[in-house]
Amino acid sequence: MHAPIREKRLTMRALGHWRDAQGERPFPRLADIDPARLGDDWDYCLLLRLAAPVERSRFLHVGRQLCVPAGSPFEGRCLEHCPQQTVLAQATSYVSAVINRRVPVSIGGTTLHEGVQVLYRSILTPLSDDGTTIDAIFGAANYRVAPASDERVPP
Repeated sequence: MHAPIREKRLTMRALGHWRDAQGERPFPRLADIDPARLGDDWDYCLLLRLAAPVERSRFLHVGRQLCVPAGSPFEGRCLEHCPQQTVLAQATSYVSAVINRRVPVSIGGTTLHEGVQVLYRSILTPLSDDGTTIDAIFGAANYRVAPASDERVPP
């Protein structure tokens, strides 16, 4: 018997975790996101408690691979204080789209991360404790330094 093939893309693994937590409900709850099940991927994940206006939303978790500068704690900080020109800023730039569309949204491309051009992929997924109101976001993002050539394939 062969071991199951592990999905290569972090964003698809995060989406799979969201769907497993969702079950038959419209949205999973914040409490359904299980860091233990995410394993090493948790270092690339974020949790955001939404507020109005959206810029006042607060980070509940920012994985150590997304913290800027590297390893700096970011929990409790508002979205509006997210350092610009970082993968974390790029990955959270479309929170409003997730709230309005009420579905997971994934983007990727090139961006600057601490002054270095990188390729990134990210996903944000809606969470709801009451099954109706989107009150939190679960997300994941990863990146790598962009190649010098024109060959640009996100991580």
